[in-house]
Amino acid sequence: MDELLIGFHPVKVTPGQLIEGKVITIQKSGILLDLNGVLTGLITGKEMKDNANTLKTLKVGDSVTAVVLEDENDEGFVVLSFRKASQEKTWQAFMEAYQNDKVIQVKPLEANKGGLLLDADGIKGFIPVSQLAPLHYPRVNGADANQILTKLKELIGQTLNVKILNLDRENGKLILSEKAAHDMEREKTLGKLAVGEKVKGHISGIVQFGIFVTFGQVEGLVHVSEIEWGHCKDTRNYGRVGDEVEVVIIGIENGKISLSMKRLTENP
Repeated sequence: MDELLIGFHPVKVTPGQLIEGKVITIQKSGILLDLNGVLTGLITGKEMKDNANTLKTLKVGDSVTAVVLEDENDEGFVVLSFRKASQEKTWQAFMEAYQNDKVIQVKPLEANKGGLLLDADGIKGFIPVSQLAPLHYPRVNGADANQILTKLKELIGQTLNVKILNLDRENGKLILSEKAAHDMEREKTLGKLAVGEKVKGHISGIVQFGIFVTFGQVEGLVHVSEIEWGHCKDTRNYGRVGDEVEVVIIGIENGKISLSMKRLTENP
């Protein structure tokens, strides 16, 4: 008996533990893993699907990592999860980004009147409207909630650069900010700008009091009084969101950029 036990290493498993095993069989009903030749792991149902789509390329003999859900079910298998393992890796990536103040990329899946929602391996993320970058901030006259929602829905599926403002591991939630990520680049750009400089940008918003123009990583305002030399009756007559325009910088104060359209032409 002692000879048989030579080289035998018992495997102790506990729920929540990351464990490595080799694929024995792959079937629609489930996947069996060999755990150090001692135990057999079982992955079934939604636990076979993860964000990395491991199942798509999985082959018998592959070494994979899974999370233990149960140390033993009624049939004697260790119940495992690819989904939870992928979620754990995603959490680690989020934690690392949060602790090191890094910018990450996300894609919103839904929108409501308060902001954008996303899901990464079951981890819920939320970008409040107030935390959107200027280019994506839904400026609408009268702050009409339905118009705001319509504009937010246009951002679904787009790749956004964000920073993590708050991370709640216990409840599986993140609060994200596109504005914070944008501000990092904005500060770099601001230092290179000068009053009197002509720049080309795109209209990012049109409201009653003026036209917002984004160029590089910054946004400035063409006040209604700086659109034309005469009286501007309706700012909407001077372009649409997304149009390319040329403007001149007439002021930079406290991080705010004032622009002019009319000063590119002679005063009649």
